[in-house]
Amino acid sequence: MSQETEDRPRRGRPRADEVAAIDRRILDAATDVILEHGYGRATMEQVADLARAGKTTLYNRYPTKADLFKAVVTQPGGAVPFPEFDDLRAGSVRERLVRAGNVVADVTLVKSSIALMRATLSETESFPEVAQEGFRIGFDACSRHVARALSATDDDTDVDAQLPAGRRFVELALHPLYMHAFFGTDLGDLRRRATTDIEAMADYFLSDIL
Repeated sequence: MSQETEDRPRRGRPRADEVAAIDRRILDAATDVILEHGYGRATMEQVADLARAGKTTLYNRYPTKADLFKAVVTQPGGAVPFPEFDDLRAGSVRERLVRAGNVVADVTLVKSSIALMRATLSETESFPEVAQEGFRIGFDACSRHVARALSATDDDTDVDAQLPAGRRFVELALHPLYMHAFFGTDLGDLRRRATTDIEAMADYFLSDIL
């Protein structure tokens, strides 16, 4: 056997980390394409090119554009990737609630998050189940972040017990701002408004609901 043959890399099944990297590139590319062109004008070819993936690789994972769209809008943490904070429960309940609300505002009142919300909303009639699942995942991520700030510990049972309160706070404090964002209000202005609205809503929430 020649040295050239011995040194030639062997081909085989890709490693798990290589598969995960390809999956990540595809979902990132699909997100970018959908945000730039909208679901209707986005194509599988555009996604494959941007992801540097062959069409066979793409279609093996997502046979249709609808399958790919569902993966984009329902990927856990994809739209609302909350950072971890060691001091999430530091301070009074009001301080924790305000801090968590401001984190939600900072993560969601940005161009990419609002664009993905719009893309999901625009497909409600064509893909109602996908749109509803995408909304549920994003809403639950926001609500759970607030619930973690309200809970006594980081135990899942304690956090789950605070989820109804977390959901209600997000609905009251953040959802009105999203409506303004959908219709083009400057996102910087909305984030600045959020700091005031969240403090006012925390006072109302703690006095009348909790």
